[in-house]
Amino acid sequence: MTELTFLRVLLLIALLVAPFATRPSLPRSRWDLPAQGVAFLCSAIGLFSSIPMLTGAWLLYCIGSGLRYAVHRHKTLFSLSTIAQGVPFVFSVVAAGWLVGGACDLRILGYGPAYSFYASLHGNVLGWIMLGGVALLAGQEDQHRRLHLATVFVSLASFFLIAFGIDQLPALKPLGVLGVSIMLPLSQLSFLRRTRHRRVAFGLALVSLLGLALTLAFAWLNELSRLPSIYLLGARSMVSVHGVLNAVVVGPAWLGAVYLSRIQDRALELPQREGE
Repeated sequence: MTELTFLRVLLLIALLVAPFATRPSLPRSRWDLPAQGVAFLCSAIGLFSSIPMLTGAWLLYCIGSGLRYAVHRHKTLFSLSTIAQGVPFVFSVVAAGWLVGGACDLRILGYGPAYSFYASLHGNVLGWIMLGGVALLAGQEDQHRRLHLATVFVSLASFFLIAFGIDQLPALKPLGVLGVSIMLPLSQLSFLRRTRHRRVAFGLALVSLLGLALTLAFAWLNELSRLPSIYLLGARSMVSVHGVLNAVVVGPAWLGAVYLSRIQDRALELPQREGE
């Protein structure tokens, strides 16, 4: 298996999970899953065939979802909560753009397929899935709401620092990595504190946090040029270990914990409403 093939597989896993991070923010529609399924199928064919332009269906799906969100929340479009929950939609479009750029070898900003797929994977997992979960928490009225809002906005700024620091201003990249390294775990720790009596949600969030800590350690070792050049299954460890953990464990476990917590919160609210 080549590294590019490895990246394509990880991207498909991310595309399966990511839309569920923003679905609760959208108005309900019976066409949601069919549209997602068609866009995913086109992307899968585009990534593994000689018709890479089919991945454009995913970009259209992401743009459409973002527009639906903006229309749905137009009355509160400039509130912090609405903006925070809109940030994952922005990441979805950017990540989809890199996906198309990598599949079609468009050389966006001069980068080839490998870098484009890296950018898309990070945008989907960290930007769409992880921040999507945090943004859902930021939309709730609890004592940690301000922390979750801060995590979304600081992480967004950190991603910009990383993007500018990769090629143009190298000194900015460590600052961006530091911002994500601090804020995401803080949000997860606050969530663990709130769900400490809910075993499954707590367990999933703990698995996600431990996995994130490991992948951040990989990122910092790579940033400091201390990560050995090890190849596993035909790919560098930053892909075969760091990438796999993020796409398969960290992101899905975090989103699952947030979803389960929301379901349990609603179950607790029902008896209270009935008693009023």
